[in-house]
Amino acid sequence: MERTTKYSRLTTLAASVFAIAVLFLAKGILIPFALAMLVTFLLAPLVLRLQRWHFNRIVAVVSAMLLVLVVSSATGWLVVGQVREVTQNLSEYKQNIHERLATLRGMIVQPVQAATAMVTDLGSDLTLPVASSASVAPVQTVRIAEPLRGSFEVVREALGPAANILLTAALVFLFAFVMLLRRDDLGDRFIRMVGRGNILVTTRGLEEAAKKVSGYLWRLLLLNGLHGLAVAIGLAWIGIPNALLWGLVSAMLRFIPYVGPWIAASLPILTALAVSPGWSEPLLTLGLFATLELISNNLLEPWIYGKGTGISPLAILVSALFWTWLWGPVGLVLSTPLTVCLVVMGKHVPQLQFLNLIFGDAPGLSPPSRLYQRLIASDQDPAWLVLRTELERQSLHEVYDSVVLPALSMAEHDRQRGALDQEIEGRIEETMKLLIEEAGEFHAGSGHGNAFQPTPADALALHVLCIPARGAVDALAAAMLRQVLERDGMTVEVIASVELSGVNLGLLETRHVDVVCISAVPPSRFIHVRQLCKRIAARFPNLPIVAGMWTLELDSQEQGDRLPIPAGVQVVTSFAAARSKVCELAASRRAARMPAPQLASAAAS
Repeated sequence: MERTTKYSRLTTLAASVFAIAVLFLAKGILIPFALAMLVTFLLAPLVLRLQRWHFNRIVAVVSAMLLVLVVSSATGWLVVGQVREVTQNLSEYKQNIHERLATLRGMIVQPVQAATAMVTDLGSDLTLPVASSASVAPVQTVRIAEPLRGSFEVVREALGPAANILLTAALVFLFAFVMLLRRDDLGDRFIRMVGRGNILVTTRGLEEAAKKVSGYLWRLLLLNGLHGLAVAIGLAWIGIPNALLWGLVSAMLRFIPYVGPWIAASLPILTALAVSPGWSEPLLTLGLFATLELISNNLLEPWIYGKGTGISPLAILVSALFWTWLWGPVGLVLSTPLTVCLVVMGKHVPQLQFLNLIFGDAPGLSPPSRLYQRLIASDQDPAWLVLRTELERQSLHEVYDSVVLPALSMAEHDRQRGALDQEIEGRIEETMKLLIEEAGEFHAGSGHGNAFQPTPADALALHVLCIPARGAVDALAAAMLRQVLERDGMTVEVIASVELSGVNLGLLETRHVDVVCISAVPPSRFIHVRQLCKRIAARFPNLPIVAGMWTLELDSQEQGDRLPIPAGVQVVTSFAAARSKVCELAASRRAARMPAPQLASAAAS
């Protein structure tokens, strides 16, 4: 078994290294393909909308691609015209740039040069004199003359980057056109290749990935467009030339995470420094970008993105570093959408679940698991933080049912299989007692009321006896049940089950108990609950008994098979059900105790 596990890990590692090597070596084809996927995700809703308007698939795809071509061409034409205007005006800004550089040189360079000269003088005083030698040969400078390049090579080097950009754009356009045209067929082939017969899971993964990536891209486009429009309007109001260009550049550069906004802000600030005679325009430009970034990050992004992309902030940073290292600046642009696709596939494909666990924004542990981990580590403050976070969102019995009882069930399971020693058990019991007491005080002071509370006029001094089935975990659950029931005006007492052995069953008569609640935290508490129910029911056949098998998930037939208890005993699996059942019994007991005239008056009211 160990050899098989080791072999599987080595195979996974080798496959990961091979995949990374293929991504790096084949980036010339994979980058246009990945960009085409983004364009496909972006245009797919538009194509579907056109098809709903009774457009043919080919007509809808061609219309969407023509729209992209027109928008990109118009944007490129506008940017080129604005850039030409900027280059023509550089000569007018030359004198102002020299003055700015002279000012900066006086503020920064001259003090640095003076400090360097002083350090050099001090160093020469401390250095021992070296005997001069007349035999030292003079140093001769050798220059290597490069051959003259032809005109064809000069043109090729000048037009090379533009040609690469145009070629990549053409490949992206072609791939996106084919993907949109054959979207259904490509989806079917992907399901057959990856799904391995599980069509439902793979289809859900594809739908969620397409929905998340498409929604993310449209929201990002909307946010960047609003940001660029605000930049253009603000710079035009300040008086910075070519404000439309800087607005477009800001909108486009914000597609690059982390570094894009900084570059987008630096260009208009440098322009303001070059064209303005004073410092008011540069400072206003800097304040404009700072204000817009604060509004975007704290107001627009939470409003537009909503629940976000489904990946954690750390995963966004790690994916940005990885894809930038692999594919350069284009990888930085593609990092978030690609990671979203991986996380969604990891959510639905069992073999890729580790991707969802590593990069997803869901908590690494559920609230019960987090609480149990803090209990094992004896971290009282972090354990209370887990509990308090849930108490701020839910009522007391809901938190006990959904968080605390499952955590106690985990502890009981580990204890029965021998994984917990006595020291850890003692720490868990001590910490849980403190947490239960703190939770009761917090809930009482927070004003969170229960779903139903009897008024003082209707409240009955009902005496409820809570009996732990056997161990310390059962006693903790009984203490929590006492808190829940006491908030409904009942008198609740918790005693150990050993007090009811033999003749001590008479305590139920002397204490005038109205309802007995037996508390047990599975697994394997059935025999103790069964024996307690039998003894109490045999001695007091009319005494209501509620058997709490907390966190147990059994249907009625299985409960009857595993827990054969006397007739009339109510079996519940949560504090909410126990609370409802006890209040129901309290109402029936109150009706039985009322005199006939008072009962008739209550029924009439």
